[in-house]
Amino acid sequence: MATVPPPSAAHNPFDILPANLFNLFSTQGYGNLSRHYMAILLRIYALVEFNRFGLTREIVIAEIVGYLATEGAQEAVAMAMDQESGETAVSADAPSLTGQSTPQDYAGYLLRRLVETGWLEREQHADYTEYIILPDYAFTLLEALRAIQEQKPREYTGQLYTVHQLLTHEDDGFSPALALTQAYENVRQVVRGLNELNHNIRRYIERATRGRDVAELLRLQYDDYAATLGPTYHALKTSDHVSRYRRDIVNKLQAWQTDAGWLDRATDELATQARLSPAQASTEITHYIRFIIQQLESLDPLLDEIDRRHAQYLRTSLRQIRYQLVSADGSFKDRLASLARRLAELQERGLVVLPDDAPSLQLDPIRLPDGNSFYTPPQRRAPFEPEAIHSVVLHPLDVATLRAATLLELAQSLTPDKINRFVCQFFNGHRRVHVTELPPDALADVPRLIYAMAFSYHPDVNYGLEVTSGEPVTIGPYQVMPFELVKL
Repeated sequence: MATVPPPSAAHNPFDILPANLFNLFSTQGYGNLSRHYMAILLRIYALVEFNRFGLTREIVIAEIVGYLATEGAQEAVAMAMDQESGETAVSADAPSLTGQSTPQDYAGYLLRRLVETGWLEREQHADYTEYIILPDYAFTLLEALRAIQEQKPREYTGQLYTVHQLLTHEDDGFSPALALTQAYENVRQVVRGLNELNHNIRRYIERATRGRDVAELLRLQYDDYAATLGPTYHALKTSDHVSRYRRDIVNKLQAWQTDAGWLDRATDELATQARLSPAQASTEITHYIRFIIQQLESLDPLLDEIDRRHAQYLRTSLRQIRYQLVSADGSFKDRLASLARRLAELQERGLVVLPDDAPSLQLDPIRLPDGNSFYTPPQRRAPFEPEAIHSVVLHPLDVATLRAATLLELAQSLTPDKINRFVCQFFNGHRRVHVTELPPDALADVPRLIYAMAFSYHPDVNYGLEVTSGEPVTIGPYQVMPFELVKL
């Protein structure tokens, strides 16, 4: 798959972020206030996100004071302030740096730490009003942290439908570069979300079943699952399934790959919008098209793996319920409780002698332990020896029939139209492409290249083939004379 080369001026994120940004959450130094800092930052982020006029220092202080009152964090903050004063003071008689211990003092201490580490910044206006602002990197980090905090199920509905609408509906105001860019971002989000789900299903299973009783597991199985994961997963497998839109999207993109006019128009638009050179814009357009096609074509194994893990989630939760219902400890306790209730009922009725149907003492004699009464380790099995494979000798007529069927299947799967689209994607605005300039994955596809050379004289293709001089070129296990593909 073709990839866009990274820009030469790319920075490491730690070259942009403040050096002590994450030291705020360290367990060393001024006490362990990491969870309190996180909660306060998320509260300030919720205020800033939709605030139109900025947050004054008084509003932020009031929000921190409110958090200290509701969460009961004043003791931890006071301990951290005392530790700071003790480490900073020169002697035991030195005055405390914190002053009085009021909620406003605690809030000012926390705000000062947030500003010193770079999570917040102070900004003073002409009227001497102090405003608290969030840097751009803090917006990005806090949005990710809030998503972790909320633990909402990821929604997959609508993204593939959006890609289908963007690429298949060309009206008068259609912008090819904008439609392709938006489709690329939507496909990236879908693939990223599915990979995230596939990688974390095990964590979801353990988190959902750890330390829960039978009633809680049953509620999780039949209530929470139906209300959260059920509709989302059902939509992914039905109304928003990739098979509903994949063929239309892939066909449209493959048609655009062979349309030189469309590619030139999309390249010009992207170069203007993103301020790129024509060569860079052409590379971006090619990368977007190939990425969308390859990701959509390769989603089936990922969806099958998610199905397998999804079934494993259901089996694990049901197995956890079954284990707790029939476990030895729980079963023994339940039997003792049932026996005690029945004995109490008999005693209340004045019955002293057990009824006839009550279990009696064991009448069978106890046998002495034998060899099967103790634990026996598992025995090692004999090594597996497969039977010899005997090749069947085919009749020459059967060989000819199988060969004809194979050639017919290849002819139906590799048509001139498909080979034409396969070849035309390599021109990228050039008229000639040498065989050595083809990407490695194309050189490894020997059947397609053989058909590309065979169909170069076909009337329905838009390319030709010219043999050139030079050393033979290795294509798979073969060596062929060097040649050029010429766009007609």
